[in-house]
Amino acid sequence: MERILLNIALILIFTKIGGIISKKFKMPEVLGALIAGVILGPVVLNIVHYDDNIKLLANIGVIMLMFLAGIETDMNEFKKAGKSAFVIALMGVVLPLILGTLSAYIFFDNFLENILIGVILTATSVSITVETLRELGKLNTKAGINILGAAVIDDILGLILISVVFALAQAPTSGNISSSTTFTLILTFIKIISFCVISIVSVLYLPKFISRFNDKIRPGKILLTFCIAFVLLLAFIAESIGIAAITGAYVAGLILSSLKYKKYLARNVNTISSGFLSLIFFASVGIEANLNGLSVRVLFITIVMFIVAVASKILGCYSAARLLKMKKSESLQIGIGMISRGEVAIITANLCLQKHIISEEVFLPTIIVVILTTVITPILLKIVFSHKAYSNK
Repeated sequence: MERILLNIALILIFTKIGGIISKKFKMPEVLGALIAGVILGPVVLNIVHYDDNIKLLANIGVIMLMFLAGIETDMNEFKKAGKSAFVIALMGVVLPLILGTLSAYIFFDNFLENILIGVILTATSVSITVETLRELGKLNTKAGINILGAAVIDDILGLILISVVFALAQAPTSGNISSSTTFTLILTFIKIISFCVISIVSVLYLPKFISRFNDKIRPGKILLTFCIAFVLLLAFIAESIGIAAITGAYVAGLILSSLKYKKYLARNVNTISSGFLSLIFFASVGIEANLNGLSVRVLFITIVMFIVAVASKILGCYSAARLLKMKKSESLQIGIGMISRGEVAIITANLCLQKHIISEEVFLPTIIVVILTTVITPILLKIVFSHKAYSNK
């Protein structure tokens, strides 16, 4: 117990100092928190290790972060972005899948392993982007709304891809998929589609129902407690179905965004999040980095995966945004905002490693690519959302 208390104290101190230094250089504070995690972890000082306690707090931290993104979202703008977000998400999945799979053939001959590399590269983690956009005050811009919407849809499309590939991996060597595997696959699709439909209906109609009781609701601890419980409940349901918990948290935020006292909720949750839980999440990304097993071949794989991860997201999402007649500056902002990979990519890679679908030669580069894309995203977002870039045609 005493060790975890020390670890948490070190994380809070280092991330805050890192944030202050980062802010001095006019960079998002989240960048300093990420670098602080790398310094505390096995790569540099090796004094804090990623364990179940850190994982739990980090997971709750990212859930609170996504809830904040949801409750602070402008619902009118979000509804307008529905179609465009879907097109951006689709292109942001298809291009990384194709380029990731093709580039994997440079190193491996196994079709299933290669397509899994493509699937891993489709995953987007919007958590870092959300915090950066909030810091920059750009969360409710056209680009910010589309990034949020596309990232949520991206998760759904990625989960469908993962389900299909896992079904293929479990099939006999003859190539025929067993009836039990087919049933599992169909059941997974039904769960995902049901959650999506219920979420859309809830986001569209529940706020109208809730707004009727706005006059009877008062700000206070009771409201805060029940709303946090609601967020955790939706996160639990999403996780149980096989969808990321952060998607459930974001949906909960969208539903509660119609509350009269949503600013009170956002302010109090933000205090808990930015002062404690979110810091642990950002640091945990860096703490997870471990360079054991790094070789010249693994380094080469990492470089190729990193280039494909960045280029495919920017190109795919930028192209989609331009097709939708968005400005060049907005299209680039969306492309940059979708670069970051995160927990979905790590979880997918970990599951594939456990099922012996991929090797350690793929798993280690995946972890490094997640960290690198997470670190560069706030920097690039700061640049493309600068006044000069933002006012560009």
